[in-house]
This record gives sequence, C-alpha cells and structure tokens, in this order.
Amino acid sequence: MKRWTLALLLALAACQPAEVDPAFDEAKGAELLAAYEAARVDGDFEIAEARGDELRQRHGETEAAATMRRTIEQVRAEAEKMRENRRLVGLWEYQEIPAAGGIQNTAALYSRVEVDPESEVAATPDARLILRRHPEWGESAYLVLAQQALQCGPPCVMQIRFDDGEPQRYTGDPADTGTGPALFIEDRDRFLAAMTDATRVRIELPRSGHLVPVFEFEVGGFLPRRHLED
Repeated sequence: MKRWTLALLLALAACQPAEVDPAFDEAKGAELLAAYEAARVDGDFEIAEARGDELRQRHGETEAAATMRRTIEQVRAEAEKMRENRRLVGLWEYQEIPAAGGIQNTAALYSRVEVDPESEVAATPDARLILRRHPEWGESAYLVLAQQALQCGPPCVMQIRFDDGEPQRYTGDPADTGTGPALFIEDRDRFLAAMTDATRVRIELPRSGHLVPVFEFEVGGFLPRRHLED
C-alpha cells in the first residue's frame, strides 16, 4: 500500500507543470512590455523608464525584454530631459503680493553656485535675478547682489551673454535695497525677450579692483505665463 501511494504521488508530481523561471516568463514580460509601450506612446517617459527597468530586472531573458531594449536608451534620454526641466522650473520663485494700486508680481532666481560634494556647508549664491511688475513702478528686471557695496558707473555697463551667443552690452542703474546693492537692467524688454529664449544667462560687471563679478543663471525653467499674465 505504501509503495502504491508513493508511486501515485510521484506520478502526480510528474504531471504538474514545471515552475517558470521569472527571467524567462514570457507572459509576465509581455504585460510589462505593454505597460512600457503605452507610457512611451503617451510621452510619460519617466513611467516608461520605470516599467522598462522592472521588465529588465524581473524578466530580462524574455522576448519582451529584448524588444524593450531597442528603445530604452531613447526613453532614458527623454526621461532625463523631463527631470532636468522639472529641476529648472523649480529654481524659480513666483510671488503675487498686494501693492499700492493693485498687485505686485515677481519672478526670482538665484545665481548658480558650484556644489562641493565633500562640503557640508551649502554655498551662498552671489546674486538674485528678479523680474518685477508693479502697478505704480512699472516693469523691471534687476539684480540683488550679495556683496556689501557696488562701485559701478555711472553708467554701469555690463556684458550679458545668452547661452553661447556673443556678449551684449547693457546699461545698469545702481540702487540700494537697504540690505545691499541692487542693479536695474535698463533695457528690460530686450533682456526679457532674449532671456525667455535662453537656457543660461551670464552677467559680467566691470572690474572692481582685482575682481570681475560674474553671475550665471539657469533660466531655462522660466514660465512666462506665471509672471506676465494677470
């Protein structure tokens, strides 16, 4: 009886389908590939990248994984563009505050600083670029500087470069914020039009002693509608 029972169990075990190795599971791989392709077609490249990585890790030996590998590098590149654009947009700060005669709108961005991965102290930006729309004072673009004093002009002539273009000459009007110097860019409309089409702006002030103040701004995330539309 025991021998018969053992033989029956062995026979039943032999009839059971073998467990599929996840790496070769074509059915599961096809499901993830479908999710990957759907996200890619919709332009959700970060989601597509995540589904592609999941497919590679779980079912990397399937035909579905082989199909995914034909387009994953393009998906990664597009996903990185999305992350970089989100970072650039996040650099800007927009405010709407009550002012005499209506609402003051500002868009502000700190200058770029070099990041030292070995330092525990965050570097302090040297300047802040501010775009302002004021109901009484009009529209302006200006720098608020971290330095204690500004000796420039009159007139204060600066060189501004948009991306890799040639430096352009702009005139600045120095002012005092009460906590430090500011410098208004007099041709605000020309500056704003060029800045809106750029990803980087480099502003160089005249030499002061042994120092040539240079400020670089990553302006590519500027959203005109957030600042210019009421």
